[in-house]
Amino acid sequence: MSPSAYGQIAIGIPVRNEARRLTRLLEALASQTVRPGAFTACFLLDGCTDESATILSDRAGSLPYEICMGTLPRSAPNAGRARAAAMRLCLSQLGPAEEAFLLTTDADSLPADSWVEMNCQSLQTVDVVAGHIVRNGRRAGTWRTRLEDYQFELHRFRRTLDPISYDPAPSHPSLGGASLAFRASVYRELGGFLDLAHGEDTALAETARRQNYLVRQDGRVRVLTSGRTVGRAPDGLAHELRSQLPQKAPPNVPNPVRLAQHFRKQAALRHAFETNCASQVAQQFNLCTDHINHVAAIVRTSDAFVEMIAPLNAADQSDVLPLPQAERLLGTLWAKDTDRAVA
Repeated sequence: MSPSAYGQIAIGIPVRNEARRLTRLLEALASQTVRPGAFTACFLLDGCTDESATILSDRAGSLPYEICMGTLPRSAPNAGRARAAAMRLCLSQLGPAEEAFLLTTDADSLPADSWVEMNCQSLQTVDVVAGHIVRNGRRAGTWRTRLEDYQFELHRFRRTLDPISYDPAPSHPSLGGASLAFRASVYRELGGFLDLAHGEDTALAETARRQNYLVRQDGRVRVLTSGRTVGRAPDGLAHELRSQLPQKAPPNVPNPVRLAQHFRKQAALRHAFETNCASQVAQQFNLCTDHINHVAAIVRTSDAFVEMIAPLNAADQSDVLPLPQAERLLGTLWAKDTDRAVA
C-alpha cells in the first residue's frame, strides 16, 4: 500500500452475495477525489455463494486502487463478525506507519466522490467519523421519509441546544456502518466491532464517546445506501426499513418536548465541564457533588462526562407520540428557541 497525502488508508467492506451491486461500488470508489493508489479496498467475502469473488478478481488491477480479499465460511449472518473480519483484513495491509486511517462501508452502498477525502480531513482533528447515510429511493410524503426527516431535524435541534465544538454543522444523526472511519490506533484501542448480529456500528461509536474519543457526525461525508427491505443481516437496516414500510397509521416517536429537556440538561453539563465548573451544576440537577467531581476528574472529553452523568436512556424515550404530533411540537420548540435567541 502506497501512502496518500493523509498516510495509509484501508477500507473494510463486508460482502454477502452482493454480485448485483458490487460493480457500482467499485466504480464509486474509483471516482474518489484522492490520488490513484491512495487506498486499499479490503473485501471480506462472508460465505458468498454468488459471483462476488469473480467480479472482484476480474476487476483487480484495472482500478486506481488496490483490492485485497478475505473469506469467512458460510454461517448464519452476523454483521458484527463480518465487519470485524473486514477491518482485521484492513489492519493486515497497513505497514508500520505512525498513523493510518480505517474506513468502512457496505457492499450495497455508494460513497460520494469526496467520501475518502472528507473522512481523512475530519480525522485530522477527531478520532471517529460517522458519515451521513442517505437511503436510495426516498419518496416524499411517505412515513418512512417523514420519519427520516424528523430524526434529522431533531438532531439539528439537539445540536442547536447543545453544540459540540468538534462536531460542527452540518451534523446528522447517523452512526451506521455504511460510513464509519477511525484512526487505526483508536480502532485497535477500542477492540474493534463486537460479534453482534446487528447494531455493531452504533455500539462501537457510542463506546468511543464513553472512552474519551472525539466522534464527529460529519454531514460532508455522504453515502447513498440501498433502500432494500430484504437484507443480509437479521434485524439490520433492511429489517428497520421494512418496519417503516407505508402504513395507514403513523409511527410513534419519543416526545420531543421531553427530549428537549434532556438535551438542555446535557448542554448545561457540557458547559460546566468545559468551563471547569462541574460541581456548580450538581445542585441544579439534584446530583451528588462528589460524584460529579469524581467523573470530571477521570474523563477527558465533554461527551464522556455527559454520557456518564446524564445519558439518554429508555426512560427519556418511553413517552411516545404519533409522528405528525411530534413534528408539530418540534416546530414549536424551534420557534421558541429562535424567539429566545432573538430576545
